[in-house]
Amino acid sequence: MGKGLTDLQPQQGFAAQTSAATVILASSHLGFSLSTTQSCSGAVMGAGLGRKGGVVRWSTATRMFVAWGLTLPAAGLVGAGAEFLTKQGAWGIAAVAVLLVAGSAVIWSLSRRKPVDHHNVTADDVEAEEPAGVVTTAIAAVTPPPAGSVAAVTDEDLKATIPAPAPTDPTAPRPRPRRSKERTA
Repeated sequence: MGKGLTDLQPQQGFAAQTSAATVILASSHLGFSLSTTQSCSGAVMGAGLGRKGGVVRWSTATRMFVAWGLTLPAAGLVGAGAEFLTKQGAWGIAAVAVLLVAGSAVIWSLSRRKPVDHHNVTADDVEAEEPAGVVTTAIAAVTPPPAGSVAAVTDEDLKATIPAPAPTDPTAPRPRPRRSKERTA
């Protein structure tokens, strides 16, 4: 999510994980159910927007929102169909078991077409597809200063404002601490 949804620096990653954990723990304490994935995704989007010049890839976020909106009704329909079949008796239970195994096999075989490995784990192609938005265009308009415009600083250029203490002689007597003139009764 730190690449496909928005680009996060370590500070924003820390903020996103802390806020997601806070939401999840508060929800658990109050007895609400929630999706941890949605909490983490929202936290990542918020951390990406909270950074100066932060950019959220809204096309990716929109696809996530649509998928979440379709998940609940689709799961409900599959659950209702499975319940209907199991009410039909032993053959219905067998049919549900066969459908679950077959569905799992199809999903597994489709996932093997383009397996995810260290070469394609980030969504670099998603970044290339998305057109530049208002924030992205504004960031592109601000150019950093050219490299080498700041003179290189050497050790000779650095001067201490507070002189270092003189080395002490370990054999010299130590001065006694001063006592306050005020005395307590």
